[in-house]
Amino acid sequence: MIKPTWNKLFHEFGDRCKDFYSTQLAPKNILATSWNMVLFISFLAILLVYSSHRVDRKVIRISKLNEELKDLRSRHIDMRTRLTALSKPTKVAEEVKSLGLSSSIEAPFKIEIKN
Repeated sequence: MIKPTWNKLFHEFGDRCKDFYSTQLAPKNILATSWNMVLFISFLAILLVYSSHRVDRKVIRISKLNEELKDLRSRHIDMRTRLTALSKPTKVAEEVKSLGLSSSIEAPFKIEIKN
């Protein structure tokens, strides 16, 4: 069995459409009398194409926002980890040692103000 080529299939489809128009639609003058329906169906087709394009744009935007959200989450976790490491008392003591500060030997005391 030989497979038909696309060109032959489209040609056959075109012939069948022309045959349907010439035998069914043209003699009854259907298209001329129902132009309202043709316009309505055309409007629906345009509306369908428009809405599908909008949906595609929204899907692409959601995808981009999800990627950005993943990036921001990873940056947040990285910053939080760095902050935790920098705020440890030993790390703070190391950093201020170069300024000549050191931890107190004496215990802290409370200052009370009496009125």
